[in-house]
Amino acid sequence: MASTHDKDDFRAQARGIAEKHAQADQRQKRLLQGGIALLVVAVLVIAALVFWQVRSQRIPDSGPVPASANQWGGIEMTADGITKDSSDTDEVSADDAGDPPETPPETPEAEGIVEPGTAADSDEPVQIVIWQDFDCVHCAEFEEAHAEDLAKVVDSGEATVEYRTVNYLDNATYYSSRSAAAFYEVANQVGTDEALAFQEEMFTHQGTGGLDNDEIVEIASKHGADIEQAMDDQDWRPMVDYTSATAQADGVNGTPTAMVDGVVWEQGSSLSEAVKAAAEGKDPNEAGGEASDSASGGATESPSASASVSSTASAEPTEG
Repeated sequence: MASTHDKDDFRAQARGIAEKHAQADQRQKRLLQGGIALLVVAVLVIAALVFWQVRSQRIPDSGPVPASANQWGGIEMTADGITKDSSDTDEVSADDAGDPPETPPETPEAEGIVEPGTAADSDEPVQIVIWQDFDCVHCAEFEEAHAEDLAKVVDSGEATVEYRTVNYLDNATYYSSRSAAAFYEVANQVGTDEALAFQEEMFTHQGTGGLDNDEIVEIASKHGADIEQAMDDQDWRPMVDYTSATAQADGVNGTPTAMVDGVVWEQGSSLSEAVKAAAEGKDPNEAGGEASDSASGGATESPSASASVSSTASAEPTEG
């Protein structure tokens, strides 16, 4: 028969074991509570960061017009430099652009475009207007094919070129919008040669998935512009939205679209030949043979013309 002393020892051991289990349970409980607390803090931090990022990237419905842009969003480059402060308005909104036509016209009905034959009648440089998207493969092909001629006819004073850069192909990174906004700031700071060189280099990166802001800033710096602050502030993004919405309302249903002396150019010749023909009062498309595939069938359609294009590119202001 067990003695009273043995029973006391057994009870003491049992109490010790129970206390150890209780202490272990308490530690596990505290660890679990601490883990839950850390998880809640992490979720709150992530939510705050996401909220801050979305808020910081929100693009206002309206915004200022860059010095380098006219009221239609075009950057006009001439032999004497980039035309500045030509807009008759200080602020624009995509809501004011109007709706795209139900049936796109054969020729864009855009403001700021000369009547055909103007160059010969006025003895002024031939007007070239180009709608482009920095994420458009056919725009990159256009640039590769015609950049040298463009620089030549502008530098000689034979022509001016006006770029209306749109965001038809905006994706999750809003590359089309960001690069177009960067182009405005570059044109604010540098001359025609540097701006054309910036554009040419930007198009060499088409098809790589889009550049981030730091990469765009670096390219701009190579061509004489410091655009880091402008990229952070995003002041010119509403202008990009407005330019794009206006282009759609004008019936520009694809990029690249180029007009030479008020005529949609079909790229059936060199650009130099088209400019020469226009200066002589001829149709620019009579300077060469049949239009190339890139002009007649290779243009990227605008969102109003093709459901395959990102729905973020619309007449409504985008956020990104």
